[in-house]
Amino acid sequence: MPKAPTMTLNRLQDDLLQDFKEQKRTINEQIELFDPLATSLRRPAAQRLMSKGGLVFLESVCYLFCAASAAFAVAMNLVYPFTYLSKVRYISDLKGAQSYTDVEWFSIAVHAMAGFIALLFLILARVIRRVRLKNDILDLAGKNIKTLVGQHLKRRAAIEAVEQRHFLELPMDAAYEDVNSMQNPGYDAR
Repeated sequence: MPKAPTMTLNRLQDDLLQDFKEQKRTINEQIELFDPLATSLRRPAAQRLMSKGGLVFLESVCYLFCAASAAFAVAMNLVYPFTYLSKVRYISDLKGAQSYTDVEWFSIAVHAMAGFIALLFLILARVIRRVRLKNDILDLAGKNIKTLVGQHLKRRAAIEAVEQRHFLELPMDAAYEDVNSMQNPGYDAR
């Protein structure tokens, strides 16, 4: 009967050693995975594209240009050079290849171009907004991954400290057991 606690203790030690080795392997794999990502995300937002303030300013300018282009398309006949466009439509004696329908189509095309420009500014503003939101997400992800890598590095240091403290008591890894039986690639026995 007294051997049962010893066997249980040995199994517990074996399980704890297995768990310790698994944690060490997992931590090292996660550091290898997250460290390059954390390094690439640590760049300032200005290096990614622009600062947040610049993007907000550019987005608001594009919305302003969109509104101005739409207003221009509606009130084009009241703006100086384009007032002649509406006057030409009402001239009855057009000579040459121009006719009333050609002038009307030209006026519609100019109004449509102003509306199209307004649409393009709206699309540009929405794209800038997406870039700004993605920069916020990248900044948050960079901070979180940096924190995660820091925690993993602390855990790896703690594992290495336990290994060094109990070096003689820990069983050797399988990779280190047969060091003398491995062939030396630089040694030619011939």
